[in-house]
Amino acid sequence: MPYNQISALGTIVPGNDPAGPNASQIRQIIYNALNQGGYTFNWTRQNSQPYQGTFNDGTQNIDLYIYAWRISNGGRQNLVDEKRIQIQATVNNVGFLRPITATQKTLLLGIYDCPTGTPIFSAWDATANATHTQKSCQVSIQDLLNGHNNGIYNTKDSHGNPIYTFTPDYLAQYVDLVQTGNAIVTPGITTGSLRNRIAASTQGHRSSGTIRTTNSLLSSLGKLTATEKQAVIKQRVGQGIFRQILINNYGCKCALCNISTPSMLIASHIKEWSQCNDAEKLDPNNGLLLCKHHDGLFDGHLISFDENTGAPIVSATLSPAEQTELNVAALPTISISASMKPFMTYHHANLK
Repeated sequence: MPYNQISALGTIVPGNDPAGPNASQIRQIIYNALNQGGYTFNWTRQNSQPYQGTFNDGTQNIDLYIYAWRISNGGRQNLVDEKRIQIQATVNNVGFLRPITATQKTLLLGIYDCPTGTPIFSAWDATANATHTQKSCQVSIQDLLNGHNNGIYNTKDSHGNPIYTFTPDYLAQYVDLVQTGNAIVTPGITTGSLRNRIAASTQGHRSSGTIRTTNSLLSSLGKLTATEKQAVIKQRVGQGIFRQILINNYGCKCALCNISTPSMLIASHIKEWSQCNDAEKLDPNNGLLLCKHHDGLFDGHLISFDENTGAPIVSATLSPAEQTELNVAALPTISISASMKPFMTYHHANLK
């Protein structure tokens, strides 16, 4: 009798165990997941478990030990929903013996090779596995699917210990917040969904990391023109935390039209990066979520908005014929908050 699996359609059906991922693929999935959203990570040891690396949360380096295996069937035919990782007795337990602190953490991970195309992580309490003799850690296929559908999901094992299941874009945030006992702590934030509490709790670190790495990149690209550097910023920052905040704020829809296809939406700074201090660079009040068409006009200072009324203003450099072709007459009046007003005042003053 086959075990239950997640299908390519995101449903649970009987089927064969996914073939992967292998050890090399697991390390690559982890590496990619830890190098996004303002976080950075580099391996220092990959040849055997525990793998080791240095993770920067935006403000400090964290020494990571990582145990990671593929998630496979549980091995008990009467439990068709059960999945597991297997910790062999020969695995070095040096990481399991380390306490979890602010600057050193040990992770115990499983990765399910989900047919939807998005791998799913399961994270168990590493410090509870110091003694292992062919020990397996279980998780249900439904809990893996919950992590897939929610981004991150909290459940428990049969002993009441917390387990987290999540997609790769939550691994770095999990590392940022996890503490002793596999507890994710979101200081001062007690309401809202788990994913929203995590996003709010890690926003400061992710913003600092994005600013640090972007400034470092721009410094290394000293020969680029100001226009070329702005393009680099838009590509790098526009794919990270700043874009995600604006997508949430604007309901994943262009602020000026009804385009809502994510790949068509751009996080557009009102006051450009080069003129901002660090507090302004990723301030959501300094951004509009725009489709590519409107971003081109706004970023080029060919359109702006009155900082008091939010009414659209069109540059006189656009001819009447061009304005007709670009349909600027359809631009709406937008809401300008008190916090957004200084940024829009700056943009309006720089209208071509």
